[in-house]
Amino acid sequence: MPKPRNAVTRRPGPADTLSVRDGRLWVEERPASDLVEEFGSPLFVFSEAQLRGNLHRFRNAFGAEWPEGPVDVLPAFKANTLLELRRILSEEGAGADIYSPEELAGVLSTGVDRERVSVNGGGKSREHLRTCVAAGVRITVEDVDEIDLIQEVAAELGDVAKVRLRCKAAVPNLWRRTDFSQLSVPIDLGVQVYKSGIPREYLVDMGRRVFAMSNVELVGLHFHVGRHHPSLWFWEGLMTRYARLVGELSRAWDGWRPAELDIGGGMPSPRDPHNEEMARSEFLLTAAGYPLMVGARRLGEETYHRMMGRLVPALTGHRVRKEPPTIEELAATITSTLRRELTREGLDLQGMRLQLEPGRSLYGDTGIHLTRVKKVKRQSEPIPYAWVLLDTTYFFLAGGVLEHNRHPFVVADDVDGPASLAADLVGHSCFADQIVLGAHLPPVRTGDVIALLETGAYQESSASNFNALPRPASVLVSGTQARMVKRAETLADVYARDVVTEEARERVAAPGP
Repeated sequence: MPKPRNAVTRRPGPADTLSVRDGRLWVEERPASDLVEEFGSPLFVFSEAQLRGNLHRFRNAFGAEWPEGPVDVLPAFKANTLLELRRILSEEGAGADIYSPEELAGVLSTGVDRERVSVNGGGKSREHLRTCVAAGVRITVEDVDEIDLIQEVAAELGDVAKVRLRCKAAVPNLWRRTDFSQLSVPIDLGVQVYKSGIPREYLVDMGRRVFAMSNVELVGLHFHVGRHHPSLWFWEGLMTRYARLVGELSRAWDGWRPAELDIGGGMPSPRDPHNEEMARSEFLLTAAGYPLMVGARRLGEETYHRMMGRLVPALTGHRVRKEPPTIEELAATITSTLRRELTREGLDLQGMRLQLEPGRSLYGDTGIHLTRVKKVKRQSEPIPYAWVLLDTTYFFLAGGVLEHNRHPFVVADDVDGPASLAADLVGHSCFADQIVLGAHLPPVRTGDVIALLETGAYQESSASNFNALPRPASVLVSGTQARMVKRAETLADVYARDVVTEEARERVAAPGP
C-alpha cells in the first residue's frame, strides 16, 4: 500500500525547500528543531531560497504566457513586512503592492523600483499623496474625489502623478460560495460588499476628469478582490468580467488603451489553509444538529454525554484538502482569458504591461512557525478529549484566525510517526486559543517541537501582544546558515508605549507605612 502523505508533501513540481530526512523536518539545510535550540521558541522561520524561487516562478510563468508585453510581480507587502525579505525581493527586481504610508516608507527603504510600486488604499491624506508624487510611485485611486487632491498636490510640486483607477466590477457569474465566510454567501455578494474599488457608475466620469487634468496621467487600471476561491474557474470568471469592464471604459474614453493592467492578487498558496479550520459543511451540521443535542438531554446526563462523545470527533475532524492550482496553471488560465476577452473588446494588446500582486501565494510557503509542547492534557469523562498546549498563541497567528486558517502541521522530529493521538493544538493565552482543532499526530511530550506550515503570509505581520506576550523572533535560513532578521520582543518592548507619570512612579516606589 502507498505510504500516506504527510503535511510536508505536495504534488511534484519545482523544488520545495522543506524536506523530511530520517523523520525530521528540514528547512533548506537546517533541521527545524535545531533552529529552536539556537533561537528559542516560539519562532517564525523563513526560507530565502523559497522566497527567491517563488518570485522567479511567478515571473517566468506569467512572462511565458503573456508575450504581448512586460510582466511585473508586485508582492503584497502587507502579507509580510519583514524588511530583509522585502530587500531580497527588491534585489530581485520585484515591485510592491502597499497600502499605508508606513508600508510605503518601509518598501522605499529597500531599494525597490519606484515605478513598480502600487500605492493602494482609500482615504489617502494630502501628506501621503505628496510623498507618493515626490517618490514617483503609481497611485492606485480608490475614492471618487481623490484625483482632485492628487492634481492639487502634483501641481504644487510641479510634477505629473501617474495613477490607475481601482475598479469594482459586477461578477454575477461567480455564484459559488466565497471562502471569506463560513456561511453560504456567493462570491458576487462578497465582492460587492467589500469596501475597496471604485463602483463602475463613477469610472467613466472620473476618467474624463483625469484626461482634462494637467498634472495627472491615467496609465492603467487595477482590479483586486482577494482570495475568494482556490480554483481556475474563479480566475476565468473574474478575468472575463474585468476584461469586459476594460472594454467598456476604453470605448467610453474614445479608444483609450491602458499601458498597465493590474490583476491584483488572491491566488492560493501551495498548502492553502484559508477557511479550512472549520469547513462550511461542519458549520451547517453543527447548526442543524443543535436541536438534536438539546433534545438528547432528556435522555439523561450519561446518555447525553455518550452521544456527545461520539459527535465531537465528527465535528472536529477534517477532510483531506484538495491541492490548489499551480502558479503555471493560474498563469495560463488568467492570461488566456484576458487575451481572449480583451481581443473581443477590440483592444490592441501589444506592449501592454501585465501586473500581479501575489501575497499568500508568494509568501505562504516561505515560512513556518515553530513551537514547543508545554503540556499534554486529557480527560476521559464526561466526554473524552485531549489538548496539546503549545508555547505559542493564535494571537501570533492572528491573520489565520481571522481567515479560519487550518495550518498543516508536523511534529518536527517525528514527521512520519503514527498519528495515534487525537487532540486540539491550543495556545497558551487565556482565550480558547484553538490553533488546530481535532489534530491527529504522533504521541508528543513536553519539549517536542511542532511546526505549523504555510505561515509565511499574514501571520508574523499580524501578531499581537494579548496577555502581554512578547512577539517571537523571525529567522531567515539560507542553505546551512540561519540568522535573525527580527529579534524577539522583550517585556520592556511590550510596555514601552505606556505613559506613566512621574508622580505615579514615585507613589509606587515610596515605602509603605
